[in-house]
Amino acid sequence: MRAFGSDTRLPTVAMVLDLLRERTQVSRIELAQATGLTRATMTNAVRKLIDLGFVHEVGTARSQRGTPRRLLELQPDACHMVGLQFDRFRGVAVIVDLAGGIVARRELPVLGERGPDEVVPELAAAVCEMIGASALAREAIRGIGIATYGPQDRDAGVLLTPQPTPEWQGYPLASAVAEATGLPVAIENDATAAGIGAQHLGAAPSNFAVVYMSGGIGGGLIIDGHPYRGATSNGLELGHISVDPAGAACGCGNRGCLDNVASPVAVAHLASRTPLAARLGLGTDPLEAFGLVGRAAADGDAEAAELIDASVLNLTAAAVTLVNLLDVGSVVLAGSAFTEFGDRYRDAVQDALDRSVFMRHVHSVNVELAGDLAHAAAVGAAMVVLRNLLEEPGLGDRPAPKR
Repeated sequence: MRAFGSDTRLPTVAMVLDLLRERTQVSRIELAQATGLTRATMTNAVRKLIDLGFVHEVGTARSQRGTPRRLLELQPDACHMVGLQFDRFRGVAVIVDLAGGIVARRELPVLGERGPDEVVPELAAAVCEMIGASALAREAIRGIGIATYGPQDRDAGVLLTPQPTPEWQGYPLASAVAEATGLPVAIENDATAAGIGAQHLGAAPSNFAVVYMSGGIGGGLIIDGHPYRGATSNGLELGHISVDPAGAACGCGNRGCLDNVASPVAVAHLASRTPLAARLGLGTDPLEAFGLVGRAAADGDAEAAELIDASVLNLTAAAVTLVNLLDVGSVVLAGSAFTEFGDRYRDAVQDALDRSVFMRHVHSVNVELAGDLAHAAAVGAAMVVLRNLLEEPGLGDRPAPKR
C-alpha cells in the first residue's frame, strides 16, 4: 500500500476521518483510545487532515488531569466528490461532501443496450450540468467515482465484460470519463460501493456483508471498515452463487444462478411469459415490471405473489450461504430494487438467518436496509475518490482548494 505523505498510511487517516464523521467533536486522545493507535501516530494523521483543510480545532474541553483537551471537528464543505451509479436500467449522480452528505443529485440517462461512445458523452454532460447547477466552484470537486457492474479492472479503470454490448469489453471507462470532464475518475464494483456508501449514510457496523439488487444481484464485504475486493476487485459475485445445481445454464458457466431466478430482471422475464404481462400492462423496463409485479403481490394477486415469493426464497438461501461463509454479524441490503419492497426482503432474510445460520447459537446476525437505498452505491463511489485522494503521496503538503 502506498504511503500517505512520509509518516502516515491510508488506513490510519481514513480511520480517523471516519471517527470524526461519527462524532461531532473529539480530542486526539479520544481518537487514539477509540482506534488503539499511539498518540504520535494519531497526531501525525490529524496533522495531515488539518493541512488538507479537512479538520480544524474548535476549542477545548476539561480533562481529568487538568490539561484541557483540544477538540477537533470535521469541515464538511472542505471537499466534494461526484459519485455515479449506472447499469442497463437505472443511473443516478450525486455530489457528496466530506461528511458523506448528499448536496446535489440527478438522474442519469439509462444505459440500455447502447455502446460507450454514445453513453460516455451523456454521463460527462450530466456531471458538468450538475456541478454547474450547484453553488460549488469546479475546483472544489476532487474527482468522480463510478459504481457499475463487473467484472472490471479497478486499478486500470477498465470494464472486463461485453455487457450490454461488445464495445464495453476492455473499455477504458475511467480515462474516457476523465478526458470528457477534466476530473480524475475511479471505478468501483457497484455492490462494494454500496457497502462503502452504507457506512456514510447510516450507522453501519465496521464488519458486514452487502446484498445489492438493482437489475441484477451482487454482493460486497466490508472488513474493519475497509472494502474487500478480492484478487481482481471482483469478489463476492453473489448473483452467481448456484441456488439450484439442476437449474438453467447461466452465461457465467454455472447452473441455477441466483441472478437468473431472483433478480428483478428474472422476475420481469418470468412474468412476461404469464397472463400477468397483459393483466398488469408490463412493459420492457424490467425494474418497472418488477415494481408492478411486487405491488400486485402486495394487493393479493396469487400469480404475482408466487413470483415474488420465489425471488425472496432464493435470495434468502443465498444470504444464508453468504453468512455461513463469512461469519459476519450484519447484512445490509442496498440498491434501487429494494426501495419499495425492501422490508419484505429484509424480514425474510432476517427470519432465514435466525433459523438457519450455522453460528446462530453463538451470535445473532442483524439485517438492515441501507440508509439511502437508491443512492448508496453512488455515495460509496464518491467516497472511493476521497480514499484515493488520501492515498496520494504528498497531498497533505498542498494547499486546500478554494471553496
